[in-house]
Amino acid sequence: MIKEDRLSVSRPLLKTKGFSTLHLQIFEYILIGKTNREINRILGYTERSHAVVDHSRKVMYKLLAMEDLHKADFKDRVVYPRKFQFWWKKLLDKHKTELLTMAIAPKFYE
Repeated sequence: MIKEDRLSVSRPLLKTKGFSTLHLQIFEYILIGKTNREINRILGYTERSHAVVDHSRKVMYKLLAMEDLHKADFKDRVVYPRKFQFWWKKLLDKHKTELLTMAIAPKFYE
């Protein structure tokens, strides 16, 4: 608990514009059932931050592209990832090694 509190106080804004390992971490939190508020608290974002939604969508769009699926056809699965978490987990497991090779280490503003 102390580690999370220190992290939230010192956590600066994400500077990385590209796809990072943080995006994957956030998406995995969603797949294990954590709420956006819980994820925001763990990562040090404000309670009403949209970062969790934005970062997880980036992963979902990459997974759809890797499967050669169109965004428009899977809009409901992107909007409600927790409702389709088993489907997303299957795609993530299938492409995780490739995503990790594409992902860069996140950098933060100081």
